[in-house]
Amino acid sequence: MEKYNVLLGYMIKQKQIMLKLKDGIINIDLSVYENQYVFAMKAQQLYTACEDMLKSVAGTFENNIDDFTRYHFELLKVMASDIPGVRPSLISERSYRILDRLRSFRHFIRHGYDYELDRDELILLQKKLNESFDFVISDLSAFEMFIRKLVDQNE
Repeated sequence: MEKYNVLLGYMIKQKQIMLKLKDGIINIDLSVYENQYVFAMKAQQLYTACEDMLKSVAGTFENNIDDFTRYHFELLKVMASDIPGVRPSLISERSYRILDRLRSFRHFIRHGYDYELDRDELILLQKKLNESFDFVISDLSAFEMFIRKLVDQNE
């Protein structure tokens, strides 16, 4: 079906953007004050790129997140769940944890404008991204294979 082709193309493009953003922050020297703000902006952009992809998958398959007051959190939960007869989970528990951490960080960056960044917390997030973000990419690649099978079945 065409909608699966569109989703597949979008996922491939978003994954490239996510990898570029991740590469831009994974080794940035956070002892330099200005780099802390570069890290913060790019880390929140990284989550936004991920969330945009999650929204596209939800829109293609089920698009039924009911609690809009907790939309960002609920979207992650839904994407970490198998939907029997519809789709497998998009992300694993390990990917869920790093993405939830990034989601929380993005919320802080967007709404905590009267706080200073904590270098130690940034270093911890950078370490977690370095340890775990490849699991997100792996999960996305596995889901792409699922989409490719749907495309092949419908041709």
